[in-house]
Amino acid sequence: MSNPPRARAAGTMELVIGNDTAQMAQVSEAMDRLAAQHGIAPAPLVQLQVALDEMVSNVIKYAWPQGGSHTLQVRIEVALGQVRIDISDDGRPFDPRDAPAPQTPLPGQRPRPGGLGVHMVRQFMDRLEYARIDNMNRLTMIKRCDTDNTEP
Repeated sequence: MSNPPRARAAGTMELVIGNDTAQMAQVSEAMDRLAAQHGIAPAPLVQLQVALDEMVSNVIKYAWPQGGSHTLQVRIEVALGQVRIDISDDGRPFDPRDAPAPQTPLPGQRPRPGGLGVHMVRQFMDRLEYARIDNMNRLTMIKRCDTDNTEP
């Protein structure tokens, strides 16, 4: 139930994928293609890929606790020295900016599993925006990085 990536503008890729983790590779490949086309260095690319993978996988795993077949939209835009990633889904509301920071375990205790991914995303990205509009989650992640794309 996925659509092939569509190139919109010179530095934009839009994808619609199903809520199946097997389809996440398409999103990662689209990010790699845009990074290669626009000269994004390896270090920021790794951070972008981690953030993209974390947030898309969280949507797939947690947005629809009732199950069923759903889609999510991913739009990646490279322009003016930044990468903007928009993720939209009709799952249950979730604002990652409100997720609690992971707690440091007491000496001799193991850390509790979970919660680190969203924390990493907040560290890697320069800006996170979230809105719930028309029963849709709309997450925007922005990272400033050198690109060879200077068009708006």
